[in-house]
Amino acid sequence: MSTDDTTSAAQKLVGGGLLVAVALGVGQVLAYAQTLVAARTLDPDAFGAFQALLALLLIGNTIALATQAVTARHIVAIEPDRRRDETAAAWRTTMLAAALTTGFWLLISPLIGLTLRLDSPLTYLLLAVTFFPLTLMGGALGIAQGHETHGRLAAVYLAVGVPKALITIAALIAVATLTAGMFGLAAGCAVGAVLCWLLVRGQFRGGVARHSTMLREIPAAAYALLALFALTNLDIVLGRAFLTPEQAGQYGVGIIVAKIVTWLPQFVAVMAYARMVDARRGRTTLVGLGVVAAIGAGCTLAIWLAPDLVLSIIAGPEYAGLAGILPLFAMIGACGALLQFVVFGLVAIRDRRLIPIIWVGCAVLIGLVAAWHETVGQVAVIMLAVVGSVAAIGVVWLIKERDVPVLDEVSVGG
Repeated sequence: MSTDDTTSAAQKLVGGGLLVAVALGVGQVLAYAQTLVAARTLDPDAFGAFQALLALLLIGNTIALATQAVTARHIVAIEPDRRRDETAAAWRTTMLAAALTTGFWLLISPLIGLTLRLDSPLTYLLLAVTFFPLTLMGGALGIAQGHETHGRLAAVYLAVGVPKALITIAALIAVATLTAGMFGLAAGCAVGAVLCWLLVRGQFRGGVARHSTMLREIPAAAYALLALFALTNLDIVLGRAFLTPEQAGQYGVGIIVAKIVTWLPQFVAVMAYARMVDARRGRTTLVGLGVVAAIGAGCTLAIWLAPDLVLSIIAGPEYAGLAGILPLFAMIGACGALLQFVVFGLVAIRDRRLIPIIWVGCAVLIGLVAAWHETVGQVAVIMLAVVGSVAAIGVVWLIKERDVPVLDEVSVGG
């Protein structure tokens, strides 16, 4: 390849990456706006429940992410003349995965309602049915990613994030109830799924969906992601189960800070992932960890210096008592960001040995919070200790494995 061709390819990659980064950023900003509107429109009890349900959505969304990863891998790996058929099989697999996921959540939804003390069955049923369009959107992302059409991938990311947030915000403003918020999420995801289908249907129209192993591969792909999201989201569910309703609402506000700090450096993992599957892995690992740690430390310092300002932006005067412990939540988010980078770094070399340690962390977190949950600060300290310990183990592990031989064939998940 000539120098001009290499430069052109690099420019296209950078341009496509910027499009995708902007689309991801828009979705994240709207998601934060949705949470802020919920914090200001719902009372503390309802807001705590809303945050707990969002945490369950995030945990269950690992199936959508796994569907994205598996479909993208199959489409990239197949010969170009068979790609349309493979894409048709990917969409069929996505539909089956969506139906199975929704059925599972419908079965356990009464237990969710009991655990979270939800008054209306409609609330937890809306949670369950939301997983159908959510999984469809994951498959659409995988199709766009597998065909390596960056403009379409950015458009699909916008379709995933924008309708969901805007419709939920509108529902919360119009009818400030927990059920209205969940209806907005379900309706927004449904609209997003339709838009995603319209964006990618041209990739599989006319294709023949032949037999595929994709459905069997999705659970394995979800394994590492589920462990990561379970540990980093269990605390809000445990807070709802063990804290008083008012305390659970306060903890939910603290988690807003933690999530912002966790997802701010998400671009680092996205940009570093490809470099961590080839000979550039060693340096990329160290630089990436350093950047993620620096962003986390900077956010924690800023929140420690101006906690009242942060609270005035994300919540209201009724949460002023959180100012003293707000840096704890920032540190929780910083540790979560490091753990996220570690998991993607190990996925790059198909190293799953850390995953059982993450599950042990989940069990320890449940046990400690069940035993000690007198105050919001107590639960936050426990969460920080557990996530920080697992992240520290992971960082050491990733640094140790940074020079392992690279794989000949690696799947890049979304």
